[in-house]
Amino acid sequence: MLPLASRLIPPFFGFVLATSPVGAADIYWAEPIEADFKHVYPGETIGDPTAAGENKSFAAMPHLRVEGPIEPGDVDKLRSMLREEKPNWTVDMFKDVVVSFNSDGGDFYEGLAMADMIAGLAVSTFVGPGDRCLSSCAIAFLGGSTIVLRGMPSWPSRFVHVDGVLGFHAPFSEIPMAIQIPDGTPLRDELVQQMAQSFYGQAQAAINEIAGRITEWQISPDFVFGMLTKNSYLGDERPVAERFVLVDSYIGATQINATVLATSLTYPSEITGAGASAACRFLVRANTGREHFLIGLPSAGDMSAYADLPADEGWKLSSGRSEVGRYPEIATRSTNFATYRRLVPGNDPDAFFTEGLLSGLGSIQCSAFRGDDGRWYTRTFNENIHFPDGDGTYVRGRGADLIDVRVLDFEQAYPVHRYLLLGDVGTWSRPPMLDGTVPDWLPEWTHEIAGASFDCGGDLDPAAAVICEFPALADADGRLGALYGAAREKLGSVVLDEQRAWIRKRDRVCRQDRVNLRDDFIRWNVANCLMDMTGIRNRELARQLQSSR
Repeated sequence: MLPLASRLIPPFFGFVLATSPVGAADIYWAEPIEADFKHVYPGETIGDPTAAGENKSFAAMPHLRVEGPIEPGDVDKLRSMLREEKPNWTVDMFKDVVVSFNSDGGDFYEGLAMADMIAGLAVSTFVGPGDRCLSSCAIAFLGGSTIVLRGMPSWPSRFVHVDGVLGFHAPFSEIPMAIQIPDGTPLRDELVQQMAQSFYGQAQAAINEIAGRITEWQISPDFVFGMLTKNSYLGDERPVAERFVLVDSYIGATQINATVLATSLTYPSEITGAGASAACRFLVRANTGREHFLIGLPSAGDMSAYADLPADEGWKLSSGRSEVGRYPEIATRSTNFATYRRLVPGNDPDAFFTEGLLSGLGSIQCSAFRGDDGRWYTRTFNENIHFPDGDGTYVRGRGADLIDVRVLDFEQAYPVHRYLLLGDVGTWSRPPMLDGTVPDWLPEWTHEIAGASFDCGGDLDPAAAVICEFPALADADGRLGALYGAAREKLGSVVLDEQRAWIRKRDRVCRQDRVNLRDDFIRWNVANCLMDMTGIRNRELARQLQSSR
């Protein structure tokens, strides 16, 4: 493991002589947490699963507060105070207590001991709105657990609010060094080697401590690897998001078995195609634990290729498309040897449809549509689960009988709240990082183009305002303007007609004129959507210029 440790800790000289922070955490019994919160995502529990939007309250739980740097001796104080509430384990194992944190960390081993002690007493942990829990504090947070049945293993009981900050990094950047070096001591080769060996030895020990608790804490090895490869050091002044692995996404929370809470949930009255696609990805991941490969996200207005299946190949739709449909339906084609099936998107002009592949299931289709109550919903479909008889009839709950397959849509449509617009991996703490890499299929003369194709200082329509907010998107738009000009000069008015059709499609999918751009998540959705649509158009224009040579 020494090579791993050496790879993880390149900047150790920056902190090898540093001393530990002065002071200790302020640990005290605080007033109960009176605010009610909402579950942001569905969660597995003993019994019925928790649904998104359900209430979570800590009001009836004794509340112990930990603030400030975590230093040696803090775990003993925390243990003695928790023992006041749980003096007799046989009687008190089911007594709910919550420890809330607001600390930037401190001594790694003290944080580790806190996690062990908290887990041993079966106490919940919480990072609330406005609080942050970093480094060794985050390690202590992982101890949060509860006993649900006598004689059964404890269940993770860790809660993080979307307005709190929970961050992990490689722990050994805060481990005090055993070597005491007087000021002015020259750093000769022998001393440097001794320092490195001591440091790497402590790094190895820290790695082993974390790795040995993966199963006990019920956290993902992938998350642990990400944490151990996140370098930071004493005096590091980079932004928090660069120094720490932040738990600020659905997938991040599931990797450490943490429950995400919000003060409230809102349900947007309009979403983008990118938001619909993200919500569908979330739904598949939440129900199967696996990703699916998206083939595309056309809007319902572009379903003609699906609706008009080739008659000469024998494809038949059960409905005949006589009604507007929110859901996909089955199309069948029979031969002398077999009957083939495929899902065909519905034709609701206000809905989105995405299609993808999931290992072991095959084609997965997801419909995002506006319900009768005005809210948006998503629902997933697979012909092998939902249409096993090939007659176009949706079979509710059929997937529950299949081994290793859960019903993808919980047997009902799933309401889309604003956090679902981030999908399974999108973060709520910062804007998306749009890929600014210039594709190699673009003409070389476009590679140096930077900035939008229009003046970002003037009065801007909604699409232009979003384009100007994201530099990578502005650059892509600048290349689009240059490619369009070159194609128009070579190919004439046909390019103008195509450009107008593309703009109509872009506006129908991205809906920047209809969505609430004051909502960060929706505005970020629009940026992703415009980036995808601009890339599609740039590729087509580049192809036309190449073929016209």
